Order: sequence, then C-alpha cells, then structure tokens
Amino acid sequence: MKKDIIIDDGFSFGGFTAGNSGIWTREKADDPPSEDYVSLSRELGVSVGRIVRPYQAGGEKVAVADFEHGGCGVVREDPFIRTDGLVTNCRGLVLSIIAADCVPIYLSDERAGVIGLLHCGRQAAAGELISNSVDVMTSLGASAERIVLTIGHHICGSCYEVGMEVVNGFAETFSKKELESIFSINGEKVHLELSGAIVIKAVREGIRRENIHINGSCTCCGSSYYSYRRGDRGRQNLAFFMMKEEQ
Repeated sequence: MKKDIIIDDGFSFGGFTAGNSGIWTREKADDPPSEDYVSLSRELGVSVGRIVRPYQAGGEKVAVADFEHGGCGVVREDPFIRTDGLVTNCRGLVLSIIAADCVPIYLSDERAGVIGLLHCGRQAAAGELISNSVDVMTSLGASAERIVLTIGHHICGSCYEVGMEVVNGFAETFSKKELESIFSINGEKVHLELSGAIVIKAVREGIRRENIHINGSCTCCGSSYYSYRRGDRGRQNLAFFMMKEEQ
C-alpha cells in the first residue's frame, strides 16, 4: 500500500494513500468493505467500523460525524449524501475522503479537540467549502485563528489546464489580483493552482497564514498516486484523518 503520512503529532494523525488497488467503494450496499479499506484499518489499528466516508459531489456541504456514523460509506449505508467535508470531535474516529486529483484539506484545532477533512475541487475552491467547514468547526468549539490547515497531494497548477469559463466563475468571488496569482494564462492555455485559491479563501475566513501548510506533491506529474487527468479511471486515492485517542 503506497501511503504518505501528512500529519503525525501528539494530537492527530493523517495521511494519503493509493491503496493496493485504488478501490474504496462497494458495488452493492450489502458488499463487504473493499480490501483497501480493510488494509488501511489494519495499518491504523482501528476497525473498519470506526472509519467514515461521505458520498462526495464536488460541492460545498460539510457535516458533523460522530461514533454513531462509524462505518458509514465503508461497511454500511451513508447518510452523508453530496457531502464533501466531515468534521468531528470524536477521538479515534477516522474521517476519509476519496480523490484522484482534487485537494484533500486537513483541518485541526487541538485546543478545541476538533478536526475536519475536506475534498476540494475547483467548484468548491471557488465556492463556500472552506467557509462552511470553519462554521461547522466553530460550532463545536473551534476558533478560526487556532485552526491549522494542511493541503495534501493534488494536481498542480502546471498540470491542471482549465477553460476560460473557469476563470470567469472564479472572477465572481476573487479579485483581479487574486485571479492573477492563481491562474496562469499563456495564449489559449489556462492553468489553475488550486492550493493558491484555497489559501486565499482560508485567510479570508480568519485562518492565520502561518497556520496554513502545503505538504502535498502533484498526483498527475508522478506515478505514485492515481490521477484522473493522467488517465486513471475507476481508481482513486484516499485521504484519512483522525484524532489520536488519549493515553
């Protein structure tokens, strides 16, 4: 299993993995968990019933997960429909999201004992996913100025070619100067740096710039992880995040 540890401190543990086959979903509701989830659960030392994954939609919805949601999206049906972010204050509950170029975003407030994990594509980066995640975390006692935001592996700006309609969409919420910092335009070719857009949105929400970290590499440039843009179909990577249980 190809796995990279993104965060490992006294409070939380998070990573990114392609798994053994890149299969994280079940074909039918009564199917057993995928072998990749079984392998990950062994790696983390938790049961698959302590892992939760939403049914993502590339949108802006963020929800709170607790122990009653353990196993949702992994071994049983999932109430988190069209949800691209999960937040929890439960130690030992593993949040997970699948991605094959989109940005995994890890959020934590150690003092409050709250973490979040987001799946952020271009629509979410232009929209309110970051704002909604901060709102949900603060509802559980977190503070924007204490939140640490870490960006994991995703497609880089050099690989992520988009159309001018994407620039026009971002122009609705980003200034001209901000657009120039996240888009590269060379003739008819336009490239988007998702991490730059995320940083701008996070700072707007009160997250301190010094608390924002970019720890990931490009999923498309290399061959370590699956990439939709590179041609991988039906195979995805998984980001996971949990608070360590108190000793």
